[in-house]
Amino acid sequence: MKKHFLNLLMVLFPLAIFAQNIHEQVLKTEIKRVKLFLTAGEMTHETQVKLTKGRNKIIFSGISAFADPRTIQFTGSGSFRMVSISTEMDFLAAEQWNPKIKILADSLEHLKDRHQLNVDLLSSYQAELGILNTNKDLKGQNTLTIDQIKAAGEYYRTRTFEINKTITKIKKEQDILSAKINDTRFQLTELNYTENQRSNQVIVLIDADNNTDISGTLKYLVSDCGWAATYDLSATDLNQPINLKYKAQVYNNTGNEWKNVILTLSTSDPLLSAASPVLNPFYIRYGEQAEYTKKSYVQPIQQKADYRNEVMNEINMANQRAYDNYVLDQKVTENTAGFLSSDRFGGKNEGKKVSTVAMKQIEISDLNAEFVITHPFSCPTDAKPYIVEIKEINMPATFTHVSIPKLDQGSFLLANIVGWQDLDLIPGPTNVYFAGNYVGVSEINTNNVDDTLSLSFGRDSKIQVLRKLKSEMSTKKISGSTKKDTYYYDIQVRNNRTVPVKINVFDQIPLSNSSEITVTVETIGTGKKNDLTGEVSYMVTLQPGETANLEIGYSVRYPKNAKILTRTFKTVSSPSF
Repeated sequence: MKKHFLNLLMVLFPLAIFAQNIHEQVLKTEIKRVKLFLTAGEMTHETQVKLTKGRNKIIFSGISAFADPRTIQFTGSGSFRMVSISTEMDFLAAEQWNPKIKILADSLEHLKDRHQLNVDLLSSYQAELGILNTNKDLKGQNTLTIDQIKAAGEYYRTRTFEINKTITKIKKEQDILSAKINDTRFQLTELNYTENQRSNQVIVLIDADNNTDISGTLKYLVSDCGWAATYDLSATDLNQPINLKYKAQVYNNTGNEWKNVILTLSTSDPLLSAASPVLNPFYIRYGEQAEYTKKSYVQPIQQKADYRNEVMNEINMANQRAYDNYVLDQKVTENTAGFLSSDRFGGKNEGKKVSTVAMKQIEISDLNAEFVITHPFSCPTDAKPYIVEIKEINMPATFTHVSIPKLDQGSFLLANIVGWQDLDLIPGPTNVYFAGNYVGVSEINTNNVDDTLSLSFGRDSKIQVLRKLKSEMSTKKISGSTKKDTYYYDIQVRNNRTVPVKINVFDQIPLSNSSEITVTVETIGTGKKNDLTGEVSYMVTLQPGETANLEIGYSVRYPKNAKILTRTFKTVSSPSF
């Protein structure tokens, strides 16, 4: 038994000696590269690391609290053995990362000391004033002379005036000190809120056989950052190419500021499963154009991870502690409780919650795209969008016009682009300019689009469209038990441009869903009718100054006593008096 104990001791003793000789170093490194996905980002730190023979504990401090621990990787060029990688939150390291916190904390203590000194001075002067007021009665056993009374009165008056003047001065200084104390508390709380978001530490254990230097690279995924596409679309004339500026709105709410990083934008999913995918049957069906809406919000996929909920709770608790420490000041006395400003802090005894950015659903191609930004990029951690230019493209386009005069007697200009798939576009809002004038905001939606992508340039006032009822041909007749209403419409289209234009004009023949109601097409002129939808389309080419007349007519037969709607109506706002 004794022999086994000695053997165990001999095994554990070197391990204990080795454990005591762990060489620890804390590294504060800046982010060098950012690969930004739509709702997450891959951060890359690059630094030189000095390793000492034996076990080394490398602590990367100031890492975003939202770093996903599952994705942390450390690599290096050199001879070493990786032992482990772990993370640890350190909310006490705020002063190390931001020296201004200690400066402000010292300033706060100095201001509080001055405030307390004034409180003591006020108490002393008010006590002296009380003594003077108590002893101002000149009654006594001996009769005072006029000079004595005069001297006593002058002393009381002079001393009382000096005390009151000093008290007024101290109170004014107290107001200034209280404002400064409030401002300092507020700044300290805000600084701690910011530092709490980068309070994570990545701890890397490495064994080295010799003293050596390695080039270390730390990578990890972090949520609370991303980008959205936005565009500027412009054209000078109908016979000129169009210009598309592809841009990104980038936001950073990770807690780490990006300073002159190498930025790459990607449309891929950073959390794809490592398992082999399963190929399901692919059915061809009629496609429905997906609506691009800003009212549909989802949370990024990273937020579903349990670790992030825990991190949010820890950060919110750390923020609460900062609020309690600097704003509530649990150790203040009743005399100094006036430091707190309920107007500034709303009287709420709670810490600041971590802000989030609303998300929207879009549909993009399964083929991933990456854009390397050629210039260094900087972005603060404030969750605000910052514009990054991706690329600028001049594209040949065929311009056409579209008009639906039944709904809107206006003409809309469309630029039709072939081969748009090579541009790696994703859905996003578009600022539209034509002939140097701002037209408005449109949308690029690449979902369910064929080989040709049509981009709207808004209304074209130089193409006039007018739809009116031809009253002389529109009739209402009763025959026996049935009634027949006939409608004829004339559609005039005029080209006031100096170049030929093509325009698609759409109208419709109503459909019947009752066997008692019969709709008959009287005329559609040169139009083509879709029997399933009732839509009638006209393709017209107009020379400069030319006017085209289109016609559409139909009749509706229904029971004489029935009430049917043969017209459509729209809802608008109107004053109510």
